[in-house]
Amino acid sequence: MAGADRDIRRHFSPLQIGWLAQAVEPLNADSDAAWALDLLAEHEGLDALPIERDGTIVGMVAKSVLLDIVDSRWKQLWQRDLDAYSVSIRRIVEATDYIDRIVAKDLSTVQHEDQGWYVVHYRRSYLGIVNLRILLEHLNKLRDQDLRRAGEIQRHLLHRELPVDPRFSISFFNRMAYEIGGDFYRAIRIGTDRWLVACFDVAGKNISGALATSAFGAFFASMKLFAYDGGAKTTTSLLNAMVRDVNPDEVFVSACLFYIDLEKGNVEIHNCGFSPVYAFCSKQGGIPECEPTTPNMPPLGILDELDYSDTHIVPIKSGLRLVAYSDGLSDMTDPFGERYGDERTLDFLRGCHDCAPATLNDRVAKEIDRWIGESHLADDITLVDIRFS
Repeated sequence: MAGADRDIRRHFSPLQIGWLAQAVEPLNADSDAAWALDLLAEHEGLDALPIERDGTIVGMVAKSVLLDIVDSRWKQLWQRDLDAYSVSIRRIVEATDYIDRIVAKDLSTVQHEDQGWYVVHYRRSYLGIVNLRILLEHLNKLRDQDLRRAGEIQRHLLHRELPVDPRFSISFFNRMAYEIGGDFYRAIRIGTDRWLVACFDVAGKNISGALATSAFGAFFASMKLFAYDGGAKTTTSLLNAMVRDVNPDEVFVSACLFYIDLEKGNVEIHNCGFSPVYAFCSKQGGIPECEPTTPNMPPLGILDELDYSDTHIVPIKSGLRLVAYSDGLSDMTDPFGERYGDERTLDFLRGCHDCAPATLNDRVAKEIDRWIGESHLADDITLVDIRFS
């Protein structure tokens, strides 16, 4: 019968009820319980059989009930027809119907001990049986597969070659709290000796956040395709307009945008509701000096027009290091619920000042693991580290 099940499946997609239908012939109501158990043994994983009378399925009889009848001499002697021991089916469903529709409609009404059996018809003829537990397990597997695939797509969007220039280096660290998330980052050339290095944190996690970040992937792909070379204010305005256009009103995006202009010798920073940006430089004695830069603009997507009057401009000097991170880093908690906090974050970043860019990601990962221990991340973490020679 397993082969027959596989043959039946070719008519349906994994999203349809027919994919899961167990093709077992109904048992006549006056059949012997021992014979019914033998029939069940032929169907791996099946714990109930459909019972019919006069050509109509009247219910399902459980394996445990059949065992009880066989084990009891009194019940064997006085055994009534099997339909007296059956439980009713929920309803008849069409094999081409979709699993998620059935689950969404019936899950809230199922009783604690009700397995929720369905009789499956295909083209008005009996096909098989399935219960709500099987539907739920299959639906969860499908969603897990979708999430894993979505995670692969998102990682593909994030993993791009970084700029190679002897005058500066860029390091990105990213860890999602779940399979997919709402953080995004990119480094892209926007003109001769001009670069944009950007981090984004969408106000939404998991699927909703990932959908929003896909728009950034398309935005930056278009910039590269059309060899975009706009200025800092124009680019930030375009990003803001895109967020407002493609997302609902309640979705906004914190962002930190570094516009590197090697010809002018400065970095223009647009901090749109992001965590503080730290500018490190070494003073005598080798102790890194730090100057924090707080947000100077609202998150993207809130206002139609942005005010650029308080833009931060940092002169490029040898040894300059700019660091920004999403608030998932400072907000992560240990197993006792203690927050990592801004002071620890700054101390950690200061301690990383002299480490080689190639080792930075490993060092950040170890610090996260050390702090959260057996707990888990509640938010995505993204960090960008820009160093000038």
